[in-house]
Amino acid sequence: MNRHPSRSVLRQILDEPGAVPEPDRTHAASCATCLRHSEAMAADAGVAVAALTGAVSAVDAAVDPVPALRRLRSAETGAVPPRPTFVDRLRTRMQLARRRSLRVGAILAVVVASMGTLVATGVASNIIQIFQPENFVAVPIDITSLGALPDLTGYGSVRVLQPPRATAASSLADASSSSGLHLLAPGKLPAGVKGDPVFHVLSAGSASFTFSTAAASASAGKLGKALPALPANLDGSSLTLNGGPVVIETLGSQHSLGPFPAPSSGVSGNAADGAHHGLLGGLDGIPQLVIVQMKAPVLYSDGPTVAQYEDALLSMPGVPPSLASQIRALGDLSSTLPIPIPTSLASAHSADINGSPGLVIGDTTGIASGVLWQSHGQVYAVAGSLTDRQVVAIARSMH
Repeated sequence: MNRHPSRSVLRQILDEPGAVPEPDRTHAASCATCLRHSEAMAADAGVAVAALTGAVSAVDAAVDPVPALRRLRSAETGAVPPRPTFVDRLRTRMQLARRRSLRVGAILAVVVASMGTLVATGVASNIIQIFQPENFVAVPIDITSLGALPDLTGYGSVRVLQPPRATAASSLADASSSSGLHLLAPGKLPAGVKGDPVFHVLSAGSASFTFSTAAASASAGKLGKALPALPANLDGSSLTLNGGPVVIETLGSQHSLGPFPAPSSGVSGNAADGAHHGLLGGLDGIPQLVIVQMKAPVLYSDGPTVAQYEDALLSMPGVPPSLASQIRALGDLSSTLPIPIPTSLASAHSADINGSPGLVIGDTTGIASGVLWQSHGQVYAVAGSLTDRQVVAIARSMH
């Protein structure tokens, strides 16, 4: 007499039938007892999904707990739901990365978001240069531990002084002429990458961040913590990031993931919507290959040093101690950019890209990969639904 599959196996049949051995699936489909248990599980799941997402009937619908909790809190009298931070949006994208197309999107999110931290650009005067990336270093993180970490608006004000403008280019030569950059072309591409390249150019712009002790203290208070002692010259000081232009080349297309939600309202200025959506995941179809080339950004300060900012921000309540210790262990950050790598979904290792140190980011399934490097004052990234060896080979072939 055959034994009934356990309840956990029955639940897995509902969620991931392809992961359950055929004998168990056959038994569960023909056994009256197992069918009753499965129907009860499906009904419970349907109630939970409907409660969290607003009457969603599909049993295997992807439930995002962050907005669900936000909706629940908003129903409380007098409660004001917090806006989703970029960490919320990226964590949600990574948590939903189960199927092949979503896995590819997850790795592109890591690589392109890394580039996105470099794209807010501008011109500074009467201030000192404190940072220009020459190396990229992986910092392994548990992305779920960042849920309490505020974005920059929790520490002060962010202003877009001159939003970058996104325009299409007809060819690599046209993109080079529009951007003023010396652009590299990839050599032979893998057989699976098909289609004509599409080029977009983001112009230079400007953005600044002004630190506020009051805002930082309020953010710490929301976590039930006190603000640590800070340098006297930090309050009211400003950082300005100068970089760009940026050229983005895409080839091929897969299934759509849809855009990230709109950025939080802490940023002023009229940044082009296309810049946010094109760089942070709003691609109508996930490209098989993305190549990014940009002028290396430069960060300026009107007073505090990079070490003072580093010590202050890493000591803020909400910053995971393990992340802070890893970044401090990197030493001088004036030329090194830490890249957070979600340990549950990706890994990283170094590679030589034609004499320049590169950082290779790979999905744990081997489905998608990307590589970042800097050379002769420009930052480059290659990413897509390829193996790490393939993206490195493409990077090394660029000329």
